[in-house]
Amino acid sequence: MDTMRESGGPPSALVGFRAAELPKKVPRQVFVAYSYRLYPQADYRKVYRSLAKAFDVRFIFADEKITNLHILEKIQRYIVESQFGIYDISGWNPNVTLELGLALGLTEPAYIAIDPARTTVDDVPSDLRGIDRIQYTSYTELEDKLGILLAQELPVSKTHDAENQLIELRQQVLSQVAHQDAGLRIGDIATALGVSTDLARLVIRPLVGHGLRTEGQRRGMRYFLDPEKLNTENIRQ
Repeated sequence: MDTMRESGGPPSALVGFRAAELPKKVPRQVFVAYSYRLYPQADYRKVYRSLAKAFDVRFIFADEKITNLHILEKIQRYIVESQFGIYDISGWNPNVTLELGLALGLTEPAYIAIDPARTTVDDVPSDLRGIDRIQYTSYTELEDKLGILLAQELPVSKTHDAENQLIELRQQVLSQVAHQDAGLRIGDIATALGVSTDLARLVIRPLVGHGLRTEGQRRGMRYFLDPEKLNTENIRQ
């Protein structure tokens, strides 16, 4: 996955905070900044609601335009107390730019996301163009790539030997389904993996049509192994 991360030591100077008042890190909290002008809020945040359930993560959004010092200090607190931040620079929004600069200045972990169809490369500062990033062209692709990021940074409680948790889970799905002539429902797969149904859906999505086939609709849908269409590349997506 193409990601950008900048990190360093603890912040040495925070506007408005004394050393004794530095916010503590909140477990499984992630800060998110994006341009509200580019995307319908309900559609964009649906991606994060799904991931929040799957990975037991709390996403904090910068809901206010930075117009004064009080709001700046609040955004700063969100950034510092989160495990890391996701900064969607699509459209190169001034507010997101400021929040990203603040995070980098505080040496807080930061990941960049970008939809190239909505962003002119010339609008992005030259010192950021060469940095790896989460690049997406649809909500589905954004959710899949963020899922991989979360599996790396904030894995669910069940642990696996494989470096990439999603790869290991997808391999387990194929193994489980291969031994079930009657197929498995999503709830059965989640139980077998020991994860939530939301995470199970995220795991199997790239396998459908590339190793898995489905029968039935909605809650009655069952998943079957389709070895003729098995594509190992989709296990790593």
